[in-house]
Amino acid sequence: MPADPDRYRELAALPLPGGYPGPDAEQRLREELYFQRAVQVYLWALPAMNMWAMKQGLEAVAGRGYNVMSVYEKRLQPNTLITTPNSDVIYALGFADLARTGPLVIEAPPMLQALLDDFWHRPLTGPLIEGRRYLGDIGLPGPDHGEGGSYLIVPQDYDGDIDTGKYFVYTSPTNGVFIFARGFFTSVDDLSPGVSAVEGITVRPLDQPAEPMVFQHVSDVPANALFAADGSYFDALHAFIQAERIDQTDPYMHGMLAALGIRKDTPFAPSAREHELLDQAAKTAWRMAKTTAATFDRQDRALWWPDRHWVAHVKTEPDDFMRTLLDEQWRDRTTGHTDVDAKAHMFVNAYSISTGMMSSIVGMGAKYGAAYKDSDGDYLRGENTYEITLPPHPPAKLFWSITLYDAETAAGLDAPGQQYPSLNGMNDIDLNPDESITLHIGPNPPAGARNWLTTVPGRGWFSLFRFYGPTQEFFDRAYKPGDFIKNTN
Repeated sequence: MPADPDRYRELAALPLPGGYPGPDAEQRLREELYFQRAVQVYLWALPAMNMWAMKQGLEAVAGRGYNVMSVYEKRLQPNTLITTPNSDVIYALGFADLARTGPLVIEAPPMLQALLDDFWHRPLTGPLIEGRRYLGDIGLPGPDHGEGGSYLIVPQDYDGDIDTGKYFVYTSPTNGVFIFARGFFTSVDDLSPGVSAVEGITVRPLDQPAEPMVFQHVSDVPANALFAADGSYFDALHAFIQAERIDQTDPYMHGMLAALGIRKDTPFAPSAREHELLDQAAKTAWRMAKTTAATFDRQDRALWWPDRHWVAHVKTEPDDFMRTLLDEQWRDRTTGHTDVDAKAHMFVNAYSISTGMMSSIVGMGAKYGAAYKDSDGDYLRGENTYEITLPPHPPAKLFWSITLYDAETAAGLDAPGQQYPSLNGMNDIDLNPDESITLHIGPNPPAGARNWLTTVPGRGWFSLFRFYGPTQEFFDRAYKPGDFIKNTN
């Protein structure tokens, strides 16, 4: 249904006799302004609300504390509602509060891959070593390079003594710190190496007695870690603002928050009509963000390959895969301006960022691509059957995977009889004679199918490819995955 032009014409033509509004015009314009501010605040706050929802949802099942980590010891399954999780590694997720603990020490074991974000999903600023600034990464992509090391997290305004010879020091502009570790395994039949890797981490206060680490195994425990798509989003945003220090970034948007009634140390008490407007604004903004994601292939320089429908995780120069066009805070590297569509796309459907997640160093980090559409440019839907072919030898030193996600929730696609919504190079995959890999996706798997992922009729889905430890072939653009091709028989 096209937009109703009459609504905009009526707003633009509301009479202001002598330059002043009458009662009707005043009410309509004030409500419209409140609604529009709420829509923009919703979109702007997505990174923080994505983080806050994860914290609330996971602490509800695993417990709270800097020493508590939710460990997906059997890999992450669709019973955990969280945006685009990776089902082919072992996750450990923890949340710390520097206002409670003061500076925190993290002892990273060898062969860990982890990151540290603040509660606006910005990577913590780490040390400058040999001309390289580390942002968020610890372990394999971090300054210890997978050998293990001691890290110190301090508040941004910390003025205590720091032993930089003993610790890799990271600063956080927020009280909240997200600790996100990944463990790898080489066989889907033995996940213990990945579990051992993430459970080797230790988190303790620098100046207080340490609590023992608690690694809660939660693979089989249902959890909802999704942010709201209705007016309760703004209640959560108010709770977040009360729990955090006043952020000095983007004072204009914090002024927009205040205009909605969300201020530090102040009750949030919208009127009944404002509640209604906030609810409508949240529902509208969520739909806008979802539409931005679903149509992101139309964005300039958003595609990995111009003749495919795979959207790059971070906008990348199409003729130079070594060069990302946005930085770790979704700012254009040339202008410094925030790419608001790219940021909304990221945090409505995904989470977490560090240099390692967008690195262009051969063999390090990971490369991601999202597909919302098939080879004909139509949205991927659960009632259809598709196939996709990967050329031989996917360019991944660690592993490759293809994962399906529910288009509405962005959580792992929950299909009958399917424990994990993904296939990877460690699965028992049938190869074609030329060693290419054809995967089949649809609602009705044939008996004995191995290269099959199941979908749900009536549910849209999208996919991510992941190449962990991307090899030179990827950066040379010599490797190009196929699109999803719909079976029309």
